Amino acid sequence: MINILLHTSNSRRGISSVVGALIFTVLMIAGFSAMSLALDSQTDIVNTQRVVADIELKKQQEQFGIAVFADADNILNVSVDNNGQNPVEISRIWITNKTLPTQPATPFTVTSDDAFVPTGFTSNVLSTQSLYMVPDTYDVKVISTLGTVRTAELTIGTGPSSNGLRAEMITNPPDVIIGQNVTVAMVVTNTGSTIIEDVSPGSLTVTPALAVVASSSPIPVSVDLTPGESVLFSWDYTISGSNGDPVNFSSYASGTELDGPTVISNTISDVSTLRLPTESTGGDQNYNIINEDLLARPKLFLIIPSPQGDSNDKALWGINVANPVNAPMEVSKLSITAFAPGANNNDKIFAASCGAVNIFPTGTNSWNCPSENVIMWQNYANPVVIAPNSTQQFLVRVLPGTIAGQNILETVVVQASVFTTVGSFGKSGYQTTMYDGTEVIGNVYLSSNVDSRNNADIQSTRTGIVPGSTQTFNIVFADLDTSTSTWIKSGAQLIINVPKDWTDVQIVNNYGFVNPPTITTFGDGSTQIIGVTSTNLGDASNQADTIQFSAKAPSVTNDQMYVMYVLAQGQTTNNFSIGPLNEIVLQVNGS
Repeated sequence: MINILLHTSNSRRGISSVVGALIFTVLMIAGFSAMSLALDSQTDIVNTQRVVADIELKKQQEQFGIAVFADADNILNVSVDNNGQNPVEISRIWITNKTLPTQPATPFTVTSDDAFVPTGFTSNVLSTQSLYMVPDTYDVKVISTLGTVRTAELTIGTGPSSNGLRAEMITNPPDVIIGQNVTVAMVVTNTGSTIIEDVSPGSLTVTPALAVVASSSPIPVSVDLTPGESVLFSWDYTISGSNGDPVNFSSYASGTELDGPTVISNTISDVSTLRLPTESTGGDQNYNIINEDLLARPKLFLIIPSPQGDSNDKALWGINVANPVNAPMEVSKLSITAFAPGANNNDKIFAASCGAVNIFPTGTNSWNCPSENVIMWQNYANPVVIAPNSTQQFLVRVLPGTIAGQNILETVVVQASVFTTVGSFGKSGYQTTMYDGTEVIGNVYLSSNVDSRNNADIQSTRTGIVPGSTQTFNIVFADLDTSTSTWIKSGAQLIINVPKDWTDVQIVNNYGFVNPPTITTFGDGSTQIIGVTSTNLGDASNQADTIQFSAKAPSVTNDQMYVMYVLAQGQTTNNFSIGPLNEIVLQVNGS
């Protein structure tokens, strides 16, 4: 009895072991299968990410442009210019009729013979299939196999000039301030398949015509255009009228095809609306009153001689401080620093004993040289007050310093700084030159008298100008060194840049220059006067020459400031180049 029970117990244990082993085997197989599936899935994800990243990289490297036009038979030509580093494959072209928006967008598959464009090549991807275009305006989209899309507009006309020139126009700004300039730009594109020569804009029509105060000629006058090439024609117009009045501009372009027929573009137009200066800021009076970017800080403009010779006479230096805000500004200190580049430099542009002669300001707290290479004025007890939206000149004459050894300083770095009630600021980017030995002291400046070198006559600003008034200016080109052993050779140039919006520039008198000085008006409305000296300047017979000219101030309704840049260039008897500068500030009082 006992033996039977023992046998049954051993059998059960064996069966349990076998079953357990089978279950473990099944679980292990299931685990391995799940792990294998997970690894396969992860491998697929990694491969997919790699393929996507590779496609994105190729797409970023894909660079191409398109030119779309139709030939004389209205057969579409889509040229792809591949300027990337990989071949481009074009897959489809979509054409959308913009004239008839109810028409569906039509896709066209590019054949394998045309689809590939090698690097650096231009190819018509429709060369083996002809798509006839009905006269209308279309958007043509070119899509590569990587998904890059390029779009171009195509206009197919019905007349003899339909396949030649396409024009578009824009006015800037679209809301011009009354009495200021608006730029009219017209982009003309050769949409044909042949070169069009002498493409030029037609007369620009302005409605109403009485709104035009002044205008310029188109720039450029004419060009030749290859198929797909464009040109920008531009005009500058000074516009006046009432607030809110629209001014319409319209024009067209024409040219000549190689085989002779005249090509005329579509007539295009755009509108600019007149507004008051305060409208753009909602009545804020801190509008831009100086022809630079407006910041609530003083603007600095310099007066610099070039060259400075080793002389017992004094050179003219100065800073014009412009206050561009509608509140008084106090100036308590300003300085001019000059230094020559070079290691272990001991050159003195200004000596500590510079013998400063005050032109403005004058008084006990006046100009001096507190250290070498620095000219300074300061008065904290009685600062100079600059009126709102105005300017003030700070002028001084100082003795040139000395150069260490026998040297010629071909360039000297100059910078200015000013301390005011709105903070302290500096300005750099200027230069002058210095000669070790007897040499001229070249200066240019505004003067109250012709050919004057008297300190009382020297000016660098003019304020309180009445809008629309005619102003007469004496611009003096002088050698402030009284020695007659050196001079500026005849043939030197005095260059006067009259700011834009100043009109009717005329020479009144000419003292010492080849008659007459030239007057050139640029596309932005500014005017340049260039006078060439007829005799030596600075010898025993002649120390200063003057160009006297007149100009009409802008008709502004708010205070404005303009900068007249005056320069000179030429050579001295030592064959040393000259290059004085004076940034004259002109302040026009608003009504």
